[in-house]
Amino acid sequence: MNRRLGRPRIHSKKKTGARPRKRAGNRWLSRGAMTPSSPRQDWQSFDRDLKQLETAVQALRQRWDHIQTLQQAQQQLEQQLQTPDLPPDELQRLQRQLEELEVQLESAMFDWRSLQEPFWQAVRFGGVGIVIGWILKGIANT
Repeated sequence: MNRRLGRPRIHSKKKTGARPRKRAGNRWLSRGAMTPSSPRQDWQSFDRDLKQLETAVQALRQRWDHIQTLQQAQQQLEQQLQTPDLPPDELQRLQRQLEELEVQLESAMFDWRSLQEPFWQAVRFGGVGIVIGWILKGIANT
């Protein structure tokens, strides 16, 4: 017995007489180690994440193709506007189409979902700033 701690002494085991680790199911467990989640769950979550990634890539590819077609149409309209002998009605029609294409390009490159996180952060930190301002004003007035 260890006199200082009041615990029994633990003797180190010899390598030849060491006991094998306990086995649970198909895995060998070491003492105090946590068992990992089942491999089947890992593969299912990986498969789900991979499918989400594939749909995101497909949506991005479609968006990119749409932007490219709009840019090509914009270039064609700009080339048509360069012709010197256009009637005024045709010139106005081409300029209107060009403006519509520019608006479509800007809206295709801009996504409202990209503003979701900054919006909520502005609301949160702006709200905190207002509350701190009210507290400081209350302290200053007293």
